Amino acid sequence: MNKFGAKKIEIDGITFDSKIEGNRYAQLKLLERAKEIKALGIHPVYPLKVNGVLIGNYKPDFVFFEGGRQVVEDVKGMVTEAASLRMRVFMACYPTHELRIVDKDGIKPFKQRAVATREAA
Repeated sequence: MNKFGAKKIEIDGITFDSKIEGNRYAQLKLLERAKEIKALGIHPVYPLKVNGVLIGNYKPDFVFFEGGRQVVEDVKGMVTEAASLRMRVFMACYPTHELRIVDKDGIKPFKQRAVATREAA
């Protein structure tokens, strides 16, 4: 059990952090078999570089192609401030990717939130 109370689950020899993540994997496998998505990847690692300096890595749960567009999905019970920051940096580094958040309520696009500037204040 992790700090948020989720229990790990194993499917196809792959360990997932929660039942929701495991269920999403099963859904994506079905979509891949139906040829609605392709090239399903699990737990990919994206280096986050700013001005050529590696500041960290973003490790979402899934990546795949849907209609020619690369889609990245992250299963979250709760999006913490740290996770939100990594996602915002990811979107800045990989603007051609679509980022989706999967939770118990469904799938939704990750929304960049506006950042206040001194001029706006």
